[in-house]
Amino acid sequence: MKFGFLTDRTSFECDGFKITTASNFDDVLEKFYQSMHVSNGWFYGPEEQLKKSSAENDKFKERGPINCSSFFRIKPTHQISANGYDDNHLRFLVLGYGFLQGIYLTPEGYSYLGRTAYDPGKLNGLLLIGDDYINGMDSINRFYRSSSQENQSQMFASIHWYLVGQSYTFDWDRFDAQYKVLDGLYKLSGLKANNHASRPIVLAEKYGIELPSWAELDATGKQSKLSKQRNELVHEAKYGGHPIGYSYPDENYSLEFTSFNTKLIAAALGINTPYLAAEPTNREFWGWNIET
Repeated sequence: MKFGFLTDRTSFECDGFKITTASNFDDVLEKFYQSMHVSNGWFYGPEEQLKKSSAENDKFKERGPINCSSFFRIKPTHQISANGYDDNHLRFLVLGYGFLQGIYLTPEGYSYLGRTAYDPGKLNGLLLIGDDYINGMDSINRFYRSSSQENQSQMFASIHWYLVGQSYTFDWDRFDAQYKVLDGLYKLSGLKANNHASRPIVLAEKYGIELPSWAELDATGKQSKLSKQRNELVHEAKYGGHPIGYSYPDENYSLEFTSFNTKLIAAALGINTPYLAAEPTNREFWGWNIET
Protein backbone atom coordinates (compact mmCIF):
# COMPACT_ATOMS: atom_id res chain seq x y z
CA MET A 1 0.00 0.00 0.00
CA LYS A 2 1.41 3.38 -1.04
CA PHE A 3 0.82 6.46 1.12
CA GLY A 4 1.98 10.01 1.76
CA PHE A 5 2.76 12.85 1.90
CA LEU A 6 5.99 12.68 3.92
CA THR A 7 9.37 14.36 3.42
CA ASP A 8 11.18 12.00 5.83
CA ARG A 9 13.12 9.47 3.71
CA THR A 10 13.72 7.03 6.60
CA SER A 11 12.98 3.36 5.79
CA PHE A 12 12.68 0.71 8.50
CA GLU A 13 11.37 -2.78 9.22
CA CYS A 14 9.22 -3.84 12.16
CA ASP A 15 7.77 -7.16 13.30
CA GLY A 16 5.57 -8.20 10.37
CA PHE A 17 5.80 -5.12 8.14
CA LYS A 18 8.16 -2.54 6.71
CA ILE A 19 7.93 1.06 5.56
CA THR A 20 10.09 2.33 2.70
CA THR A 21 10.24 5.32 0.37
CA ALA A 22 8.55 4.96 -3.01
CA SER A 23 10.82 4.36 -6.01
CA ASN A 24 10.01 7.85 -7.34
CA PHE A 25 10.39 9.56 -3.94
CA ASP A 26 12.92 12.15 -5.14
CA ASP A 27 10.81 13.08 -8.18
CA VAL A 28 7.65 13.48 -6.08
CA LEU A 29 9.52 15.58 -3.52
CA GLU A 30 11.03 17.81 -6.20
CA LYS A 31 7.63 18.39 -7.81
CA PHE A 32 6.20 19.21 -4.38
CA TYR A 33 8.85 21.88 -3.80
CA GLN A 34 8.29 23.32 -7.26
CA SER A 35 4.51 23.42 -7.46
CA MET A 36 2.74 23.27 -4.08
CA HIS A 37 1.27 26.26 -2.24
CA VAL A 38 2.69 26.25 1.31
CA SER A 39 2.62 28.46 4.40
CA ASN A 40 3.96 27.93 7.93
CA GLY A 41 4.30 24.16 7.63
CA TRP A 42 1.00 23.59 5.77
CA PHE A 43 0.38 22.76 2.13
CA TYR A 44 -2.80 23.68 0.30
CA GLY A 45 -4.79 22.30 -2.61
CA PRO A 46 -4.80 23.66 -6.15
CA GLU A 47 -6.06 27.21 -6.58
CA GLU A 48 -9.43 27.65 -8.28
CA GLN A 49 -11.31 30.79 -9.21
CA LEU A 50 -14.87 30.90 -7.91
CA LYS A 51 -17.55 31.74 -10.46
CA LYS A 52 -19.68 34.87 -10.31
CA SER A 53 -23.35 35.01 -11.18
CA SER A 54 -24.51 36.80 -14.33
CA ALA A 55 -25.69 39.74 -12.22
CA GLU A 56 -22.33 39.93 -10.49
CA ASN A 57 -20.50 39.86 -13.82
CA ASP A 58 -22.50 42.95 -14.85
CA LYS A 59 -21.85 44.87 -11.61
CA PHE A 60 -18.39 43.78 -10.44
CA LYS A 61 -15.29 44.26 -12.58
CA GLU A 62 -12.84 42.17 -10.55
CA ARG A 63 -12.51 38.44 -11.19
CA GLY A 64 -14.02 35.93 -8.78
CA PRO A 65 -12.06 35.14 -5.60
CA ILE A 66 -9.31 32.52 -5.61
CA ASN A 67 -9.91 29.55 -3.37
CA CYS A 68 -7.78 26.48 -2.57
CA SER A 69 -9.51 23.19 -3.27
CA SER A 70 -10.72 21.39 -0.14
CA PHE A 71 -10.38 17.91 -1.67
CA PHE A 72 -7.26 17.03 -3.63
CA ARG A 73 -4.64 14.35 -4.13
CA ILE A 74 -0.88 14.24 -4.63
CA LYS A 75 1.38 11.33 -5.45
CA PRO A 76 2.46 9.11 -2.54
CA THR A 77 6.00 9.22 -1.17
CA HIS A 78 6.11 5.94 0.77
CA GLN A 79 4.80 2.41 0.85
CA ILE A 80 4.03 -0.13 3.53
CA SER A 81 4.24 -3.86 2.91
CA ALA A 82 3.33 -6.71 5.21
CA ASN A 83 2.71 -10.44 5.37
CA GLY A 84 -0.97 -11.28 5.73
CA TYR A 85 -2.24 -7.86 6.87
CA ASP A 86 -5.53 -6.72 5.33
CA ASP A 87 -6.18 -3.17 4.11
CA ASN A 88 -7.82 -2.07 7.38
CA HIS A 89 -4.72 -3.12 9.28
CA LEU A 90 -2.43 -1.29 6.87
CA ARG A 91 -4.56 1.87 6.93
CA PHE A 92 -4.38 1.87 10.72
CA LEU A 93 -0.59 1.58 10.60
CA VAL A 94 -0.35 4.41 8.07
CA LEU A 95 -2.51 6.66 10.25
CA GLY A 96 -0.53 5.64 13.34
CA TYR A 97 2.72 6.50 11.58
CA GLY A 98 1.20 9.91 10.83
CA PHE A 99 0.49 10.34 14.55
CA LEU A 100 4.15 9.62 15.33
CA GLN A 101 5.30 12.01 12.60
CA GLY A 102 2.87 14.72 13.69
CA ILE A 103 1.29 15.00 10.23
CA TYR A 104 -1.72 13.47 8.51
CA LEU A 105 -0.79 10.53 6.26
CA THR A 106 -3.29 8.90 3.92
CA PRO A 107 -3.20 5.89 1.58
CA GLU A 108 -2.96 6.41 -2.16
CA GLY A 109 -6.34 7.19 -3.70
CA TYR A 110 -7.68 9.07 -0.66
CA SER A 111 -8.17 12.84 -0.75
CA TYR A 112 -6.62 15.40 1.56
CA LEU A 113 -9.11 17.55 3.48
CA GLY A 114 -8.17 21.22 3.20
CA ARG A 115 -4.77 22.41 4.37
CA THR A 116 -2.43 19.62 5.44
CA ALA A 117 0.72 19.74 7.57
CA TYR A 118 3.95 18.66 5.88
CA ASP A 119 6.53 19.60 8.55
CA PRO A 120 7.24 16.58 10.82
CA GLY A 121 6.16 17.41 14.37
CA LYS A 122 3.81 20.18 13.23
CA LEU A 123 0.73 18.65 14.88
CA ASN A 124 2.24 17.03 17.98
CA GLY A 125 5.45 18.90 18.88
CA LEU A 126 7.40 15.63 18.79
CA LEU A 127 10.18 14.34 16.54
CA LEU A 128 11.19 10.75 15.74
CA ILE A 129 14.83 9.97 16.45
CA GLY A 130 16.91 6.77 16.40
CA ASP A 131 14.90 3.69 17.37
CA ASP A 132 11.65 5.67 17.76
CA TYR A 133 10.48 4.57 14.32
CA ILE A 134 10.58 0.86 15.13
CA ASN A 135 9.64 1.10 18.80
CA GLY A 136 6.71 3.41 18.09
CA MET A 137 5.29 1.44 15.18
CA ASP A 138 5.71 -1.87 16.99
CA SER A 139 3.61 -0.44 19.85
CA ILE A 140 0.92 0.75 17.44
CA ASN A 141 0.87 -2.63 15.73
CA ARG A 142 0.57 -4.45 19.06
CA PHE A 143 -2.39 -2.26 19.97
CA TYR A 144 -4.18 -3.10 16.73
CA ARG A 145 -3.49 -6.83 16.94
CA SER A 146 -4.65 -7.07 20.57
CA SER A 147 -7.78 -4.92 20.20
CA SER A 148 -11.35 -5.69 19.23
CA GLN A 149 -12.67 -4.40 15.93
CA GLU A 150 -14.72 -1.80 17.81
CA ASN A 151 -11.64 -0.49 19.63
CA GLN A 152 -9.59 -0.49 16.43
CA SER A 153 -12.25 1.64 14.79
CA GLN A 154 -12.57 4.00 17.75
CA MET A 155 -8.84 4.58 17.97
CA PHE A 156 -8.69 5.19 14.21
CA ALA A 157 -11.46 7.80 14.54
CA SER A 158 -9.70 9.49 17.46
CA ILE A 159 -6.31 9.74 15.76
CA HIS A 160 -7.87 10.81 12.46
CA TRP A 161 -9.76 13.73 13.99
CA TYR A 162 -6.88 14.63 16.32
CA LEU A 163 -4.78 15.24 13.19
CA VAL A 164 -7.35 16.59 10.72
CA GLY A 165 -9.13 18.74 13.33
CA GLN A 166 -6.02 20.88 13.75
CA SER A 167 -6.31 22.09 10.15
CA TYR A 168 -9.27 24.31 11.01
CA THR A 169 -8.65 28.06 10.82
CA PHE A 170 -10.70 29.15 13.82
CA ASP A 171 -9.84 28.42 17.43
CA TRP A 172 -13.37 27.32 18.36
CA ASP A 173 -13.42 24.72 15.59
CA ARG A 174 -10.09 23.30 16.76
CA PHE A 175 -11.41 23.21 20.33
CA ASP A 176 -14.55 21.36 19.24
CA ALA A 177 -12.46 18.83 17.29
CA GLN A 178 -10.16 18.09 20.23
CA TYR A 179 -13.13 17.68 22.56
CA LYS A 180 -14.55 15.07 20.20
CA VAL A 181 -11.18 13.31 20.35
CA LEU A 182 -11.29 13.37 24.15
CA ASP A 183 -14.77 11.84 24.17
CA GLY A 184 -13.62 9.17 21.72
CA LEU A 185 -10.67 8.25 23.91
CA TYR A 186 -12.95 8.10 26.94
CA LYS A 187 -15.24 5.66 25.15
CA LEU A 188 -12.23 3.59 24.14
CA SER A 189 -10.93 3.46 27.72
CA GLY A 190 -13.93 1.62 29.18
CA LEU A 191 -13.79 3.90 32.24
CA LYS A 192 -16.82 5.18 34.13
CA ALA A 193 -16.73 8.81 35.28
CA ASN A 194 -19.19 10.30 37.77
CA ASN A 195 -20.12 13.03 35.29
CA HIS A 196 -19.09 14.44 31.93
CA ALA A 197 -16.61 16.91 33.44
CA SER A 198 -14.80 14.06 35.20
CA ARG A 199 -13.86 12.26 31.98
CA PRO A 200 -10.44 13.92 31.53
CA ILE A 201 -9.75 13.35 35.22
CA VAL A 202 -10.24 9.57 35.12
CA LEU A 203 -8.28 9.39 31.84
CA ALA A 204 -5.36 11.30 33.35
CA GLU A 205 -5.41 9.02 36.41
CA LYS A 206 -5.51 5.88 34.28
CA TYR A 207 -2.48 6.87 32.22
CA GLY A 208 -0.51 8.78 34.87
CA ILE A 209 -0.72 12.13 33.07
CA GLU A 210 -0.77 15.48 34.85
CA LEU A 211 -4.20 17.07 34.61
CA PRO A 212 -4.30 20.58 33.10
CA SER A 213 -5.73 23.20 35.48
CA TRP A 214 -8.64 23.92 33.14
CA ALA A 215 -9.84 20.32 33.52
CA GLU A 216 -9.98 20.42 37.33
CA LEU A 217 -13.45 20.35 38.89
CA ASP A 218 -14.74 23.49 40.61
CA ALA A 219 -16.36 23.63 44.04
CA THR A 220 -19.55 22.00 42.75
CA GLY A 221 -17.64 18.87 41.74
CA LYS A 222 -19.71 18.74 38.56
CA GLN A 223 -18.01 21.09 36.12
CA SER A 224 -14.65 22.53 35.08
CA LYS A 225 -13.54 25.39 32.85
CA LEU A 226 -13.22 22.84 30.05
CA SER A 227 -16.70 21.38 30.45
CA LYS A 228 -18.29 24.83 30.81
CA GLN A 229 -16.55 25.97 27.63
CA ARG A 230 -17.70 22.85 25.78
CA ASN A 231 -21.31 23.23 26.92
CA GLU A 232 -21.39 26.92 25.97
CA LEU A 233 -20.03 26.17 22.51
CA VAL A 234 -22.25 23.17 21.79
CA HIS A 235 -25.48 24.35 23.38
CA GLU A 236 -25.30 28.17 23.49
CA ALA A 237 -23.22 29.23 20.45
CA LYS A 238 -20.70 30.93 22.75
CA TYR A 239 -16.90 30.78 22.97
CA GLY A 240 -14.98 32.52 25.74
CA GLY A 241 -18.28 33.51 27.33
CA HIS A 242 -19.50 35.53 24.35
CA PRO A 243 -21.04 34.92 20.92
CA ILE A 244 -18.62 33.02 18.70
CA GLY A 245 -15.96 35.33 17.30
CA TYR A 246 -16.41 38.10 19.89
CA SER A 247 -14.05 36.72 22.52
CA TYR A 248 -11.49 34.00 23.26
CA PRO A 249 -10.93 32.03 26.46
CA ASP A 250 -7.95 32.89 28.64
CA GLU A 251 -6.85 29.25 28.37
CA ASN A 252 -4.57 28.23 25.47
CA TYR A 253 -6.63 25.26 24.36
CA SER A 254 -5.07 25.09 20.89
CA LEU A 255 -1.75 24.20 22.51
CA GLU A 256 -2.63 22.57 25.82
CA PHE A 257 -5.74 20.60 24.84
CA THR A 258 -3.93 19.17 21.82
CA SER A 259 -0.95 18.28 24.01
CA PHE A 260 -3.22 16.54 26.52
CA ASN A 261 -4.80 14.47 23.75
CA THR A 262 -1.36 13.67 22.31
CA LYS A 263 -0.40 12.12 25.63
CA LEU A 264 -3.70 10.25 25.98
CA ILE A 265 -3.43 8.74 22.51
CA ALA A 266 0.20 7.75 23.02
CA ALA A 267 -0.55 6.16 26.39
CA ALA A 268 -3.62 4.33 25.06
CA LEU A 269 -1.51 2.93 22.22
CA GLY A 270 1.06 1.68 24.74
CA ILE A 271 3.79 4.10 23.62
CA ASN A 272 6.24 4.58 26.50
CA THR A 273 7.70 8.07 26.15
CA PRO A 274 9.05 10.63 28.65
CA TYR A 275 6.74 13.15 27.03
CA LEU A 276 3.85 11.72 29.05
CA ALA A 277 5.38 13.47 32.08
CA ALA A 278 5.68 16.88 30.38
CA GLU A 279 4.02 19.84 32.10
CA PRO A 280 0.58 20.67 30.62
CA THR A 281 1.79 24.16 29.63
CA ASN A 282 5.08 22.99 28.08
CA ARG A 283 5.76 24.67 24.72
CA GLU A 284 9.02 22.98 23.72
CA PHE A 285 9.62 20.46 20.94
CA TRP A 286 10.48 17.02 22.30
CA GLY A 287 12.02 13.88 20.89
CA TRP A 288 9.79 10.84 21.29
CA ASN A 289 12.57 8.73 22.93
CA ILE A 290 10.25 5.72 22.94
CA GLU A 291 11.30 2.96 25.29
CA THR A 292 10.51 -0.73 24.83
